Amino acid sequence: MEREKEIGEGSSLSLREKRNLREKERRMQKKNRYVTCDFSWHRQLPVPQLIDQATSYMIQLKEKVTYLKEKKKTLLEGEVGCRSERSSSSLLPKLSIHSRGSIIEMNLIISVNMKRLTLHELLGVFEEEGAQVMSANLQNLNDRTAYTIIAQAIISRIGIDPSRIEKRVRDIIF
Repeated sequence: MEREKEIGEGSSLSLREKRNLREKERRMQKKNRYVTCDFSWHRQLPVPQLIDQATSYMIQLKEKVTYLKEKKKTLLEGEVGCRSERSSSSLLPKLSIHSRGSIIEMNLIISVNMKRLTLHELLGVFEEEGAQVMSANLQNLNDRTAYTIIAQAIISRIGIDPSRIEKRVRDIIF
């Protein structure tokens, strides 16, 4: 009894019962961690199933490459005609914002002759609007700079308003 008071535990359980409860909780936590982990890589799959999985994965990757090539082409479409003119006034910024559920993607292409814009400024807009930036990319393409930002709403029930982000980015650009 004095030992329990020294430790600061004033319950009616004995030390042995408490130790047993702690050990039981530890085992349950370990079991739960084991169940939540995916140990599928430990199993050896038959060769036909492995080939099927590898084939489907390669098809997914090929579709993703095709999608990204089309996306790049649409973003740079119309920019080729502007290159031949070489006038900075004809290079207007191209801004596109797409929202899918709680995820928002922004693509921005601007001329290097336009107002200097930092990635930090764009990231600040997203964070102030309640989004957590998952991916940010800055690419210099000859006389253009391309920004790509992918963010997710911090609170998915509330979401992100793409029109507010677009307005704030346009305010920064001009």
